[in-house]
Amino acid sequence: MAGAQEAVARALHRLRAGDLAGAGREAEAGLRGAPGDPGLLRLHAYVLQEQGRFAEAASRYEQVVAREPRDAEIWNNLGNARRAAGDREGAIAALAEARRLRPELAAIHYNLGVALAEAGRLAEGADAFAETARLAPDNPGGLRELGKSLRLLGRHEKAVAALSRAARLTPGAADVQLELGRAWSGLARYAEADAAYRAALAAQPGLAEAFLERGLLLERGNRLEQLPALLDEAAAHGVPPERLGLLHAFALEREGRLEQALAAAQAAPPEDPVRKAQTVGRLADRLRDAPAAFAAYAEMNRLVAADHPGAGAAAAAYRDHVAALTAMLSPAYAAGWAASAPAPERPAPIFLVGFPRSGTTLLDTLLMGHPALHVLEEEPILQRVGEELGDFARLPGLDRAEVERLRALYFATLDAFDSEARDRIVVDKLPLNILGAPLIHRLFPEAKLILALRHPCDVVLSCFMQYFDVNDAMANFLDLEDAARLYDLVLGFWTRSRETFPLDAHVLRYEALVADKEREMRALLAFLGLGWDERVLDNEGIARARGPIATPSYAQVAQPIYRRASGRWQLYRAQLAPVLPLLLPWAERLGYGEGDRNPPLEGEGDHAQHGGGVSASEDKDRR
Repeated sequence: MAGAQEAVARALHRLRAGDLAGAGREAEAGLRGAPGDPGLLRLHAYVLQEQGRFAEAASRYEQVVAREPRDAEIWNNLGNARRAAGDREGAIAALAEARRLRPELAAIHYNLGVALAEAGRLAEGADAFAETARLAPDNPGGLRELGKSLRLLGRHEKAVAALSRAARLTPGAADVQLELGRAWSGLARYAEADAAYRAALAAQPGLAEAFLERGLLLERGNRLEQLPALLDEAAAHGVPPERLGLLHAFALEREGRLEQALAAAQAAPPEDPVRKAQTVGRLADRLRDAPAAFAAYAEMNRLVAADHPGAGAAAAAYRDHVAALTAMLSPAYAAGWAASAPAPERPAPIFLVGFPRSGTTLLDTLLMGHPALHVLEEEPILQRVGEELGDFARLPGLDRAEVERLRALYFATLDAFDSEARDRIVVDKLPLNILGAPLIHRLFPEAKLILALRHPCDVVLSCFMQYFDVNDAMANFLDLEDAARLYDLVLGFWTRSRETFPLDAHVLRYEALVADKEREMRALLAFLGLGWDERVLDNEGIARARGPIATPSYAQVAQPIYRRASGRWQLYRAQLAPVLPLLLPWAERLGYGEGDRNPPLEGEGDHAQHGGGVSASEDKDRR
């Protein structure tokens, strides 16, 4: 025992003198004389960890906890060593044990949160960081990581709250301001985002990531004419041009130099690999290099899926949910439908629905030009009512009082989201509200629905080629076959809904809209009972006036109408081969077959013109 204590003393002396190697030798020598001594094992593990020999350090810490299993500090150190050695699950197990032993220590919750976040278990990591913030409310590190995790989970409002607290505690912290800007951007609060990025640059003028984010805001806001000045500013602060390869790619693309833009994007550093892959894919697509574009988008989705390990299971559960809803719409379900309440004094909303990437953003932008309409852009109003209802199986048996209560909840939630909605007819645009058709009909039997339709192959391809915040529905777009399966289920649900309920619906094809905007908008306004107004044709002016657009179609709707997205799937026929057996029957049914000989989807009637997909040879690249 005395020999072990002397060895510890000698090792500690070396350690205090900054001689890590000497401390390690003293600890090793002591262990030869006193193998298994906890003090020497602990000290040697610490030295190995400081030397970056993490796997060896973890092995030593394991020997210590085998002898002292209730030592939370060693479990914590073991977790950190395992994480540094690449053993994520082992790290999480050790840190969870440390937390069990000492749940009052904020540092342990923080370390566990880091390990969970690195393993892609973001929700659990956020919980650990939330506990860190509760135990150490003045610790900006815990708040910063909490905010980052919440942002990655799509909980942007809570992320802003946490990061704003961190920023107040550390006003000169560039990393906090950078994360705060990203959280504001997730809320489409782009002015606040830019202010946060500017604050990050004030604290660290050469911060390349902040310049990149400011450039991405310019791209998102269709203000790329300001990009050269931003790049000059970055160069003046010593940011190497290659660090901002994506921004240079945007600038070259704006000049029409697509080959050079693609080369710049490909050479960009992998600091944000998802955005890099997305940009490479977009440019390769514009150059009509289908194999390269598809490969880039597949890489984008692979990276996103790796950051969300549960996405595949969530996507499957969502598809099961849609299948169950469809099965519920039986004749017996419809037969039990009670009489609806009379129409309220307040006009029913118009619901703009469809499968994602079917042209709903272009259409809602045009509708914003009509003075009688107020367009609500993708707010979960109907979802809130559905949560209150609980189960669509309850819909047939709702009495008049319950229907009126849920209608009142819809309007109260609507007014809370948008105080300007009360005095005009509201267009509630959220594509997957298509799955709320029974709820819409139960609460608003007089409501008009607009179904945005586009060739199934173009829709599924576009969803695969787009980055979405990952939730249960959007997780389906990380895999081409999952996206096609979801399309099949959603269109099947809509078909069953039309067969079950007398929905007052107008079907508008994206291809027809881009081919003859005035004809389609005249037909749509007539269906809505509204007079003609030329302003509904000015998508460019409306887009500029409405400011930044939060949906993935932000760039397209501010440009002249072009056809390059119509029929694009033909260029990708080889890549789409696995899903064509599922999608082409829908194309036939929806009237996209050769010569448009096939019957339209039930209920399409005279409300929409048949506009088949444009062939690859006709698909012109027009800006």
